[in-house]
Amino acid sequence: MNSEHVLTGRADIHMHTNLSDGIPTAQQVLDNVAKRGHLDVIAITDHDRLEASLWAYSQRSRYPFDIIPGVEVTAHKAHVLGLWVTQPIPKNLSIPETVSAIHEQGGVAILAHPGEFLIGGDQVLRYLRNPSVLLEWGLDGVEVFNAGTMTPGNNILAQRIVRGLNIPLVGNSDAHTLNAIGRGHTHFSGCNAADFRRALAAGETAAEGVRWQITDYLKLSIKSIPIKRNKSTLPNSLSTYPTA
Repeated sequence: MNSEHVLTGRADIHMHTNLSDGIPTAQQVLDNVAKRGHLDVIAITDHDRLEASLWAYSQRSRYPFDIIPGVEVTAHKAHVLGLWVTQPIPKNLSIPETVSAIHEQGGVAILAHPGEFLIGGDQVLRYLRNPSVLLEWGLDGVEVFNAGTMTPGNNILAQRIVRGLNIPLVGNSDAHTLNAIGRGHTHFSGCNAADFRRALAAGETAAEGVRWQITDYLKLSIKSIPIKRNKSTLPNSLSTYPTA
């Protein structure tokens, strides 16, 4: 990272709504970020679904921060954040296939929580043995701080994987509750989505944050069963999503 650049911008580009496994609606997310004024750029990245993210993106002129359309893609034994993505990406592709599909849309591909053994333990070992594979796969960045990680040491492993690797680094909240939004974030030079994308391309970002509060885990645990039960009844089109 070039020390001449002052990293005053704050982005959180990994969070979830009730369209996947989060609790808040997209509108509640946007209103919360506006009220708190703690972020310059956000992306809603629900698991394999774009409706909430695209609705939020359509509302960007109403809010004092930038909104990037995005999705968290379920790849084979990994999760990949696709930013500036507006069309669905197939599930269960290999990581390089997922990255290529994101790039075909002109998007940016970031490997989420690479130290998470619960998602793909053998992949974590592969990263540790041969971290350069992340560059070979064409990834545009790696999430090295995840505020909601469930596995102890996940973030330490992520930082170990990228040690000495010339790849942009990000921090995110992976928020599933309103309170958790922004607890992990990326510092960058600038104040909007275009600046954030330029900073990523230049490798001029820094990951920072603190873990979720215990209340965030408790709320998610309590709500998880009804959310899963009702997921099939959630709206599937932008004309009917959101909201309050």
